[in-house]
Amino acid sequence: MKRRLLLALPWLLAATPAWATGGFECRTTDRSAIVLGGSFGNALGTPIDAVYLELPGRRSWTADQPPTLFIVRSWFDEQEIRVDLTDQNGDGFAAQLRARFGRDGVATGTLLRDGARHPVRCELEDMSQ
Repeated sequence: MKRRLLLALPWLLAATPAWATGGFECRTTDRSAIVLGGSFGNALGTPIDAVYLELPGRRSWTADQPPTLFIVRSWFDEQEIRVDLTDQNGDGFAAQLRARFGRDGVATGTLLRDGARHPVRCELEDMSQ
């Protein structure tokens, strides 16, 4: 019995959850200097769990105490990233991100902020290490 348990132990240890996360960062490619970044579980279909929005001179974060930014809707998969954010007042969207991945693994799209559309380029964190 002990021998079987010793043989099974590596398989049982490999089945434990990996608490790894991934992340993305999207930067506007125009002069607006806006950055939107976030983190998600290290698997497709996991929710985006934290987001920050950097504007010139100001940073909002879902992890602030109390939060200054809230995720209304989000979607992340191998084809696209979509994020809708609102501020602490809940008066409309603080930002809306829509970006699609190309063959090079970089996503491009738009960030809607204060009625203006800004082109963005998004890169994923390298999780192969």
